Amino acid sequence: MLSFRKGWLILLLVVAFQVASNFFEGDQDSPAIRRPPVAQPLPQARRPHAAGPVLPKASRRDPLFTIETGEKANSTGTAFAIRDDGIWITARHVIDGCDKVGLIVSPRRAVKVSRILPHPRADMAMLWTRRTAPPLAISNDTLRVRQEGFHFGFPQAKPGQVTSSLLGRRNMRTTGRYRHTEPVVAWAERRRVPSTDSLGGISGGPALNANGEIVGVTVASSKRRGRVFTTAPISMDQLLSQANVKPAGRPSAGLNTGPADSNFIDYGSALRRQLTVAQVICRVEGGGRKRGRRL
Repeated sequence: MLSFRKGWLILLLVVAFQVASNFFEGDQDSPAIRRPPVAQPLPQARRPHAAGPVLPKASRRDPLFTIETGEKANSTGTAFAIRDDGIWITARHVIDGCDKVGLIVSPRRAVKVSRILPHPRADMAMLWTRRTAPPLAISNDTLRVRQEGFHFGFPQAKPGQVTSSLLGRRNMRTTGRYRHTEPVVAWAERRRVPSTDSLGGISGGPALNANGEIVGVTVASSKRRGRVFTTAPISMDQLLSQANVKPAGRPSAGLNTGPADSNFIDYGSALRRQLTVAQVICRVEGGGRKRGRRL
């Protein structure tokens, strides 16, 4: 009997050894299978804060500030899609003076911008590429003081976003590589994620309302005063007319909700993931490291 039990014990040890060997060998030799992540809906947006009075019309008497555009160098910015046939908008100072301009579509790949049309009197430009993305709709609503704003892009060449509240009109004078004065809209910054020292790189990104519609292009900021500045709606109308382009986007570019304080981080990630908001790269032949004091 003792011999019989001893034989079974030896057999069980052999089987256990083989099973363990097969398990670990399979874990090492089998190809790793990456299942696609289950799509998670964005958190539902809450009702926006009550906005104030209608924003007054632009005036030459609006407060004036000056931005210096210095010598151009290799740099990055942001652009966003307004049509699903490869038409984008960015800030003029992002692409002005560049020898080559591209949009980053993956960590190691960029597509060439084939055509650029700068606004002659505002800090905006239109781009054409072969790459398409779900486009954003342009708002037809009147801007109101204290309404919420949401800014998305690539500050410091990394994904980021800002929430803000509309303050009023300003006039922005640009000096340096080109010169003009244009009406802009001032916003009080409320929250910045991540908390970067500078918003440099978010230039050209969309400023959206609570419906996920474009109300301007982010073009400048003042860290000391906590201000973000966007192009005025009239500048968008002028650029579209100049290019003879009719926008064809959807609110939030088809996402199932608009931006809000409760979801704006995930919302920005979703816009960048589907390339509605993309990073712009500028290359200058022999480009140095001097930069203008811009976003």
